[in-house]
Amino acid sequence: MWTYVIRRLVAIPLMLFVLSFVLFLLVWTLPGDAAFATVAGIEEARNLDAWRAEFGLDRPWHVQYFDWLGGIITGDFGKSLTPPYDPVSRSITERLPNTIEIGLVTVLLSAAVSLPVGIISAVRRNTFLDYLLRTGTILGISIPNFWLGTLVIIYAIVWFDWNPIQDYATFTEEPLRNLSIIIFPAAVLAYSGAAYTARIVRSSMLEVFYSDHVRTARAKGLRERVVISRHVFRSALIPVLTVIGLQLGGILGGAIVAEQIFAIPGIGLLTLEALLARDYPLILVTVMIFAGIFMFITLLVDILYTRVDPRIRY
Repeated sequence: MWTYVIRRLVAIPLMLFVLSFVLFLLVWTLPGDAAFATVAGIEEARNLDAWRAEFGLDRPWHVQYFDWLGGIITGDFGKSLTPPYDPVSRSITERLPNTIEIGLVTVLLSAAVSLPVGIISAVRRNTFLDYLLRTGTILGISIPNFWLGTLVIIYAIVWFDWNPIQDYATFTEEPLRNLSIIIFPAAVLAYSGAAYTARIVRSSMLEVFYSDHVRTARAKGLRERVVISRHVFRSALIPVLTVIGLQLGGILGGAIVAEQIFAIPGIGLLTLEALLARDYPLILVTVMIFAGIFMFITLLVDILYTRVDPRIRY
C-alpha cells in the first residue's frame, strides 16, 4: 500500500512538469502577448518593445519557460505581467481560500442532497416518487451551470428585489455575510453534481439489491433498514466515491464560471483574467494548482477504496 502511495506521489511532480510545458507552449502560440494586452493603447512601438524587454517577453520561448521553471523550483512564482504587477504568490494566497470554500460548500451540499435522493430512488424504484426524483436529476445534468446561475441572479432581482451579487467579505471577517454570498454559486455547482451522483447511487444500489450477500442478510432476519445501510449502500460506494472524486476536479473548473457570474474574487476568476491578459506566470501557476489538487484527490479516493472494500489491494 505505502509503495503504491509513494509511487503516485513521485509521479505527481512529473505530470505537473509535463502539464506546465504543454500549457506554456499553448499560451505562447496564442496571438498577442501580455505586453500587447496591457499596453495596446500605446501608439509608439518602442514603448511596447521596451515593455517586452523589461519583462523578458522578447526572449526565446524556451528561455522564458526554463527561467520560470527555475523560479518555481526555488519557490519564486514570479510576478504578474498585468497591473499592478503583484507577486503571483500573493494573488494565489489571497484568492485560493475563496475558491476552496466554494468547493467545500459545494461538496457538502451535493452529498447532502445526492445520497438521500439516490437511496430513496433506489428503494422506491419504479414508483411515482422514483420517476419524480429521476426527472429532477436529468434536469440537473442537462442544465448548464452558467445558464442556471444567470437565472438565479435575474429571478432574485425580479421576484425579491434583491441582488445576490454583493461586495465580497471573507469568512473570518463576516461569517454570515460570507456564507450568504457563497451559498448561491455553491448551490448552482452542487445541483448538477448532486444530480449525477444521485443517479450513480441509484444504479449502483440496484446492482447490489439482488446479490447473494444481500439475500443472505435478509434471510437472517435483519431489518430492511440495516440491510440497505450496511450491505447494499456500502457495497455500492466504490463507483460513488469515484464519481465524487472526479466531481471535485470538475467543481474547481466550474468555479471559473461561477466566480465570473457571481463576482467572487477566487482563483477561478483570477485564471480567467490571466487568460484574457496572456499573463502566463499566473496562468501556469493557477492551472497547476487545479491539476495538483485534482491529482491528490484521486489518490485519496484510491486509498479510500481499501477502507470501503477490504478486498482491494495495491
